[in-house]
Amino acid sequence: MTTQTIEVKKVFVTDNQEQWIVFEEEMQAGFQYKLATIDDLHDYVAGTGEVFTYNVETSEGVVQWHEEHFFYDSPVDYICEYRVIN
Repeated sequence: MTTQTIEVKKVFVTDNQEQWIVFEEEMQAGFQYKLATIDDLHDYVAGTGEVFTYNVETSEGVVQWHEEHFFYDSPVDYICEYRVIN
């Protein structure tokens, strides 16, 4: 039996106006940090267009980016969002 290790990174929001979303290794003294929420990640995507392609630990749990495209007769064309996986 093989065990697969899946990378999970913790993402934090900060009161630093220049860099408001950071990883643990980017934390600096003098700023306040809290674990990001799914809404924080959605705000980040909306503001930057960047998506984290690996699993991310948030205050709601571990999340993963999800994209789903629908066919022509659907009232929704597609859904793109972070979803809790663990």
